[in-house]
Amino acid sequence: MILSKVSKKWLVNIPAEIRKHFRIQEGDYLAWEINEKDNIINIRIIRNPLRALTGKYDDPNLTYDVVEDLAEKISLREINADNRT
Repeated sequence: MILSKVSKKWLVNIPAEIRKHFRIQEGDYLAWEINEKDNIINIRIIRNPLRALTGKYDDPNLTYDVVEDLAEKISLREINADNRT
């Protein structure tokens, strides 16, 4: 079992062993889901969509803000889709 401590500002570090095993990187999202029946928390990793798109398109209208907005919408849609099942 690997432990993390909650700070006084309610922050939690992800232990290096967990980060490396699941390849969690800066900018990835963690989607937290409460399983009250079993009294556990399920955490899903949502890869940073911006990283996946970097360098893929040569479009001057495709600004960082546009891509970030689209990435957030896609991420939220993915999280909400899981909540429906």
